[in-house]
Amino acid sequence: MTATITAATEVAAAIADRLATPEQGRALAGAQWWPQSLAHGAAGVALLHIERARTGHGPWERVQRWLECAVAEGVDSSPNAHLYYGAPAVAFVLHQAATVHPGYTRELARLDRAVNRIVDSRLERAHARLDAGELPLLAEFDTIRGLTGLGALLLARDPQGSLFRDVLAYLVRLTAPITVHGRSLPGWWSPVGPGGKKNAAFPGGHANTGMAHGIAGPLTLLTAALRRGIAVEGHTEAIERILAWLDAWQQASVSGAWWPYWVTRAQLDGACTLVGPQRPSWCYGAAGVARAQLLAADALGDQRRYATAQSTLARVFTDTPTSPTGLDSSLCHGRAGLAVLAHTTALGNASGLCASISDGDATAAANGLLAGAGIGLLEGAAGIATALHTLHTATPDMEWASFLLLDRQEHHVDG
Repeated sequence: MTATITAATEVAAAIADRLATPEQGRALAGAQWWPQSLAHGAAGVALLHIERARTGHGPWERVQRWLECAVAEGVDSSPNAHLYYGAPAVAFVLHQAATVHPGYTRELARLDRAVNRIVDSRLERAHARLDAGELPLLAEFDTIRGLTGLGALLLARDPQGSLFRDVLAYLVRLTAPITVHGRSLPGWWSPVGPGGKKNAAFPGGHANTGMAHGIAGPLTLLTAALRRGIAVEGHTEAIERILAWLDAWQQASVSGAWWPYWVTRAQLDGACTLVGPQRPSWCYGAAGVARAQLLAADALGDQRRYATAQSTLARVFTDTPTSPTGLDSSLCHGRAGLAVLAHTTALGNASGLCASISDGDATAAANGLLAGAGIGLLEGAAGIATALHTLHTATPDMEWASFLLLDRQEHHVDG
């Protein structure tokens, strides 16, 4: 175990050193340079250095330089900004920075006002769409680009505020069935493909299941609020509607329960069967969906569902080291994300899941991750390093992972 911890922390340190300055990061990123991006750019790399500074493993000067880089070209506060880009992304990172190094009060207040305007505008458009009886684009509601992600930021910044409750009320409304051309569809059925655009392979649109772009994200945010005693009208019923949909599409295999990444119109109509199981990652698949159900079961006191979700997650964490489903090392769809889930749920061996990431020479491993996965937080080396570092400290603080809708307050039902 000591050797595993040492290897993981050495890889994390080597990545942090290769990303010590924005100049180094820009050279490594090449054309993929988006400073305001939490997922791929300077905002996300700053989070790595914040977590290392929190534990005394890195200088604050690195954080400051990356924060300055993130805002050097201005901050997008248009309605198109979201948790992973622009003013909300910068606000999220500054919120985390302020927990280590106070002094960002004025900047955060300005960003909070910008975020509130963004959310107000997004809610206005969403309700207008609902009033017109139209189907939503994924970017309206999802975790990455939509109101679920923005709601996660509000939960961190102002959980008792009226705007957060407005987001919850919208998500409740999103779950209500919608009738299109005489056919009843779940309210989150989108007319586009999983990439967020019209796609000939999805002629009737689809219902997305995943945590990143599907209904598991709203389920998790609704549940996180309810577990804190924050509820709006129809809150529990909305959670139950989502759970009923997931139950209807739950599949069984020799390795356990799984859920499709999405359901197409042909599959809904019974003209096409599902194919799986698929990769069990955070963004899509059994890990993210089962964890959403675990928290929902906790909020509702549903011991049967809780036990089923526990079993599914334990199986995923156990099977992953030998899984043939193509997991990489990232937070989004790889082993680092599963390791964080294993830690927060206490249902798996986080260090074991990290072992293959930090195997071999630390410098070579760091260079390989940076070259292969890029510098980013969500899919790249900065996120992998943040997970490796945090999970191998004496008292892991997982608040940084709330951009993945991970709840650091993991209290569960008994039995």
